[in-house]
Amino acid sequence: MDKCERCGTNEVKIILKDGATSKRLCNNCYNEIMSDELGVDLEQLIESFSLKDYQGVSRTFYVERRLHPVGLYLEAAEDIKYGYKFAIHGELDSNQTELLTKLIEKTRKGIHMQQVKSKLFPNGQAYNSIIHDQFTGIIEYDESSDGVPLIIIDGKPFAWEEVGKMLMTYEGFQIKVKMYDVTDDVD
Repeated sequence: MDKCERCGTNEVKIILKDGATSKRLCNNCYNEIMSDELGVDLEQLIESFSLKDYQGVSRTFYVERRLHPVGLYLEAAEDIKYGYKFAIHGELDSNQTELLTKLIEKTRKGIHMQQVKSKLFPNGQAYNSIIHDQFTGIIEYDESSDGVPLIIIDGKPFAWEEVGKMLMTYEGFQIKVKMYDVTDDVD
């Protein structure tokens, strides 16, 4: 794990380049620099929160904040590979506590309803089924596949081929695919 060049403690999350030079910074140091440059005070926010998902399983989300010249970005993500991830974006002068509250509510809504159900055929073979004829997911890079993504649904990774098999139950139907930024609300 690369350490931040400024504090020497935290993991590098951001690399700033200026011509031939670059700075490798952790999130906290980056936010401190941006706070000074933009004149935005960073409010004290919680580092994590836990919510129960559709199965009653407690899930812990870690809050990451990034201050950019175009606004404030908050993300809640599980500390597992390919888990749930939610984000929101606000203006520089936004009330940061209110943004955090919106992020927690978006997270609560996102984990409240199951979208894919695992079932068994009579012969015992497992398969996945889309519930309510729709799903929302996040596209992630799959390092084990040659340019084919993973789709994270219900906080679980599904290979592109698995998503295709789930869609085959809708053979002959029309399909609408629309991309949303991770900070957008998807209804």
